[in-house]
Amino acid sequence: MAGLHIDLLRHALIIVLCGSYLVGSTFFTLMFIPPFALFGWVFLPIVACSVIVGAYSIAWIVYLYKGQTDRSFNLPYNPKRIFKINYAFFSFLWTSIIMFVPLFAEYGYFKFFVLGKRIRRIIKEDIYYGSNSNSNRLDVYIPDTSKYPQMFDAAFHPVIVFIHGGSWGSGDKIWYSLLALRLRQMGYVVVVPNVTLYPKAKVDVMLSDIKRTLVWTKRFISKFGGDPNKIYIMGHSSGAHLASLVTVRDSIIKSQTMEGRVSSNLNDIDPELELPKIAGLILMAGIYDIRRHYLWETKRGVEEISPMGRVMGDSPESFEMNSPTLLLQSAMKDREVDFNKLKKLMPQKILLIHGDMDETVPLESTLRFNLVLSDLNIEDLRLRIMNGMEHSDPVVGMMYSPFRNRFTPHLISELGNFMLQDDLEIEEY
Repeated sequence: MAGLHIDLLRHALIIVLCGSYLVGSTFFTLMFIPPFALFGWVFLPIVACSVIVGAYSIAWIVYLYKGQTDRSFNLPYNPKRIFKINYAFFSFLWTSIIMFVPLFAEYGYFKFFVLGKRIRRIIKEDIYYGSNSNSNRLDVYIPDTSKYPQMFDAAFHPVIVFIHGGSWGSGDKIWYSLLALRLRQMGYVVVVPNVTLYPKAKVDVMLSDIKRTLVWTKRFISKFGGDPNKIYIMGHSSGAHLASLVTVRDSIIKSQTMEGRVSSNLNDIDPELELPKIAGLILMAGIYDIRRHYLWETKRGVEEISPMGRVMGDSPESFEMNSPTLLLQSAMKDREVDFNKLKKLMPQKILLIHGDMDETVPLESTLRFNLVLSDLNIEDLRLRIMNGMEHSDPVVGMMYSPFRNRFTPHLISELGNFMLQDDLEIEEY
């Protein structure tokens, strides 16, 4: 279907949705107002039809916005799928309202009324890092002690590069400013890049952007007080997937024999650039097996609107090639991969965090990845399963906020112990 027709259908469905809501809410209200309450049951079919029409309208609108790119025109008709789409939509909407909207308000207050003029020396914004898209920039958050040039040699700080989530198709570095400010407060230099997202790009371009971010960090982070030999990558959800995938792919490619590199389907992205040595990974609620997660999305009824399948190539083979768990399992069985070299090339510090109440990315994803990593004898491999934690809680809990979050103390403690920087003084704003 042509783009113009899809746009017209979207607008028509929005009108239908508004109309169904107006009709349904009106007749539902009349059911409880005398004298209509005496025969309010007569309005029940009208209310029920309005709810059904509204549910179908919401599901179809979501499909028209999220499910048409790289696919033939399709709309769901099965009532079970309609229910699942509505459940996923309202869950996302509720999470956004109760969590992220207040955080945006806090960021505005914090930036303009708390930091004020200090913002220019605390945050260096919109630095071009070499992405193929000129609009992709990164921000650097600098601990106060690193602003003095004379102290650089004596006070290099560990560096955390944060890769945000958002199902490979949404998100922006500014959304995670409060998280970066929290990490900065703990004494780390923080780098937060924007990468090219779907539908403008697929996984290889995203990995290229992350690789270029890390190369830039290695070259220039000392100017901001960061230690180029202590670069950690932190990622959440799809960001954890990309963070793990860029390091796993690089380690496997470099540990292949010459014959293995010729026959391998795993191609080096931007081979002219050398990925710097990564000191460690901090991965929160990540997807590490695309094939299994696609089945999970299918069970939830969202596989057609989630960008994941299309981003990863829409085939079982491409799913495997972009799954850190499966890549490592295959590499450890491959005779053309030097196993001892692979172990040395992998980051030797990895912290895995996942909540047992995560319905978006099941805990099994991290458990299976942890089992594979344990076979590599990672020197410092930590698995932390948080009771009662949902999908967005790890990243929200790490954000700087005056409001109490029950996971914040545990997350800060785990991160501090993992980074072995407990002696850093915590700056008070």
